[in-house]
Amino acid sequence: MVEIGFGQTEILASCVGLVTGLIYTSVRAPIPAPNVLGGIFAILGTFIGYVFVAALRGQLVFV
Repeated sequence: MVEIGFGQTEILASCVGLVTGLIYTSVRAPIPAPNVLGGIFAILGTFIGYVFVAALRGQLVFV
């Protein structure tokens, strides 16, 4: 079963990512993530494909 939820862990991860991005930008260091929008969309597309297949299999649960 694939559970998808948005809770405390996701909010905390978003905050940590935001702070990390701010710090890396302020010291002019390269970010530890794809620095082009295409790379970010590739990661997002991979996740959406995973969720799509799980939904087709009837294994998707939103919590």
